[in-house]
Amino acid sequence: MRLRAEATDPASVEANVLAVPIYREDEPFGDDLANLDAAAGGVIRQAIEWGRFNILEDYFALIEGGSLPVEHILLVNGVRRGRGPWRARRMGGVATRALQGKGASRLALWLRDDEDADGFAAAAVGAVGGTYRPADIYGRTRDTAAMKRNVEEVVFLGADQVVLDRAALIADGVEWSRDLSNRAANDLYPEKMAEEAQALEADGCTVEVLHVPEMRQLGMNALLGVGQGGEHPPVLVAVKLPGWEKGGDRRLAIVGKGVCFDSGGISLKPADKMEEMKHDKSGAAAVIAAARTLARIAPDAAVMAVAPMVENMPGGRAQRPGDVVQAMNGKTIEVTNTDAEGRLILADALHWAETQGATHLVDVATLTGVAAMAFGELISAYFAKPRDWGDDVKAAAEATGEWFWEMPLATEYRTLLDSPYADIVNSAAREGSLIKSAVFIHEFTTKPWVHLDIAGTAWMTADKATAAKGAVGVATTTLVRLGLDFAAGEASA
Repeated sequence: MRLRAEATDPASVEANVLAVPIYREDEPFGDDLANLDAAAGGVIRQAIEWGRFNILEDYFALIEGGSLPVEHILLVNGVRRGRGPWRARRMGGVATRALQGKGASRLALWLRDDEDADGFAAAAVGAVGGTYRPADIYGRTRDTAAMKRNVEEVVFLGADQVVLDRAALIADGVEWSRDLSNRAANDLYPEKMAEEAQALEADGCTVEVLHVPEMRQLGMNALLGVGQGGEHPPVLVAVKLPGWEKGGDRRLAIVGKGVCFDSGGISLKPADKMEEMKHDKSGAAAVIAAARTLARIAPDAAVMAVAPMVENMPGGRAQRPGDVVQAMNGKTIEVTNTDAEGRLILADALHWAETQGATHLVDVATLTGVAAMAFGELISAYFAKPRDWGDDVKAAAEATGEWFWEMPLATEYRTLLDSPYADIVNSAAREGSLIKSAVFIHEFTTKPWVHLDIAGTAWMTADKATAAKGAVGVATTTLVRLGLDFAAGEASA
């Protein structure tokens, strides 16, 4: 998709469709919308008065262009949440997604009062995301040429082309993250993810892949235990940007959970919706995609992406409840639930990242079902130590249109993870399990660290106005912005 900046007035822009945000405060219309409506011959007010668009019910409505040079006007709901990049990103996504399969090739997007660099960048990422079709990964023979039609060019009124050019690179990273997460487990297994990451050497990155013998020698038994039942052996993938070696006393490691398929192991999951567990690698997809994007935008950033990749499967070789393993940092873990596997692979991956010189850590994981139950599909929960480092991560999320919410790292729950046989159990009672999972991971970090649980936000369980069913590439833009801020010395921790 082409992203273009134009200084044209919305009443005179030439396009197939002009997307116009509608806000609750537009009752009555503000001056800007009233002027556009007058130029259009009153079609916007008429559509609202006739119920073709209801601010409380509709995400969008496609109406006639009236007296404007555009063929249609797309009214887009702008009040689902407050102003800024979050709203701009969703409006961009709704606008292009609403036109999938339609005849519009050129869309003009008017942000009205979200017109700053972050707002335009977020809208651009959203607009590209709205054209995403999961069916294009493998192809569907039933899809007609008309079904595959998408917006080819988006004109952002009042934007800076430099901002849009960078946003296009970031959007490409988000879409790649979605592809990686959406790919089936028989197509993208641990070794395949390593191959995908190795392609980043063309972007100047150094890619290291640890296989079972190397991980066994390093004592990564927490990670190896999870993967021992899978047909495909586990690997640990590390992507270092060119600036990693020059990082000195400030190096950022972004660590993503990479379970290519999660059956739950011996602690088997219910069959219902188990096919969605191919998305349990969304954290790994996000960190690798963020590394590729940063390599193309800011290669001197001292950033490393780490992706522990496994299959969590039942079978004769699989890890059993009651097994005791020793993690790389020397702590012993009693595995009471093999479906609490993500924290086990993160334990070794985070410690390994510290041995490589990481001074700051962020892990991204589809970790707990209770995160999805508590926060739904819009909000990702995070834990931080120290909290200032969490503030930096949250600020990066807000700047790119993602919604993170801090949860308490209640280390008082640590005693509930005590084991009579080992230093710690990997799973305790379900009450407070979102917090307990973070408390567990905290045992394996010594540097400033943030844990981000994306179990509810990593993928859509059905088609929505904002995104297609499947992976949404969550956290990718946040990690890119965090890497840029970290490289610029704007991160406080």
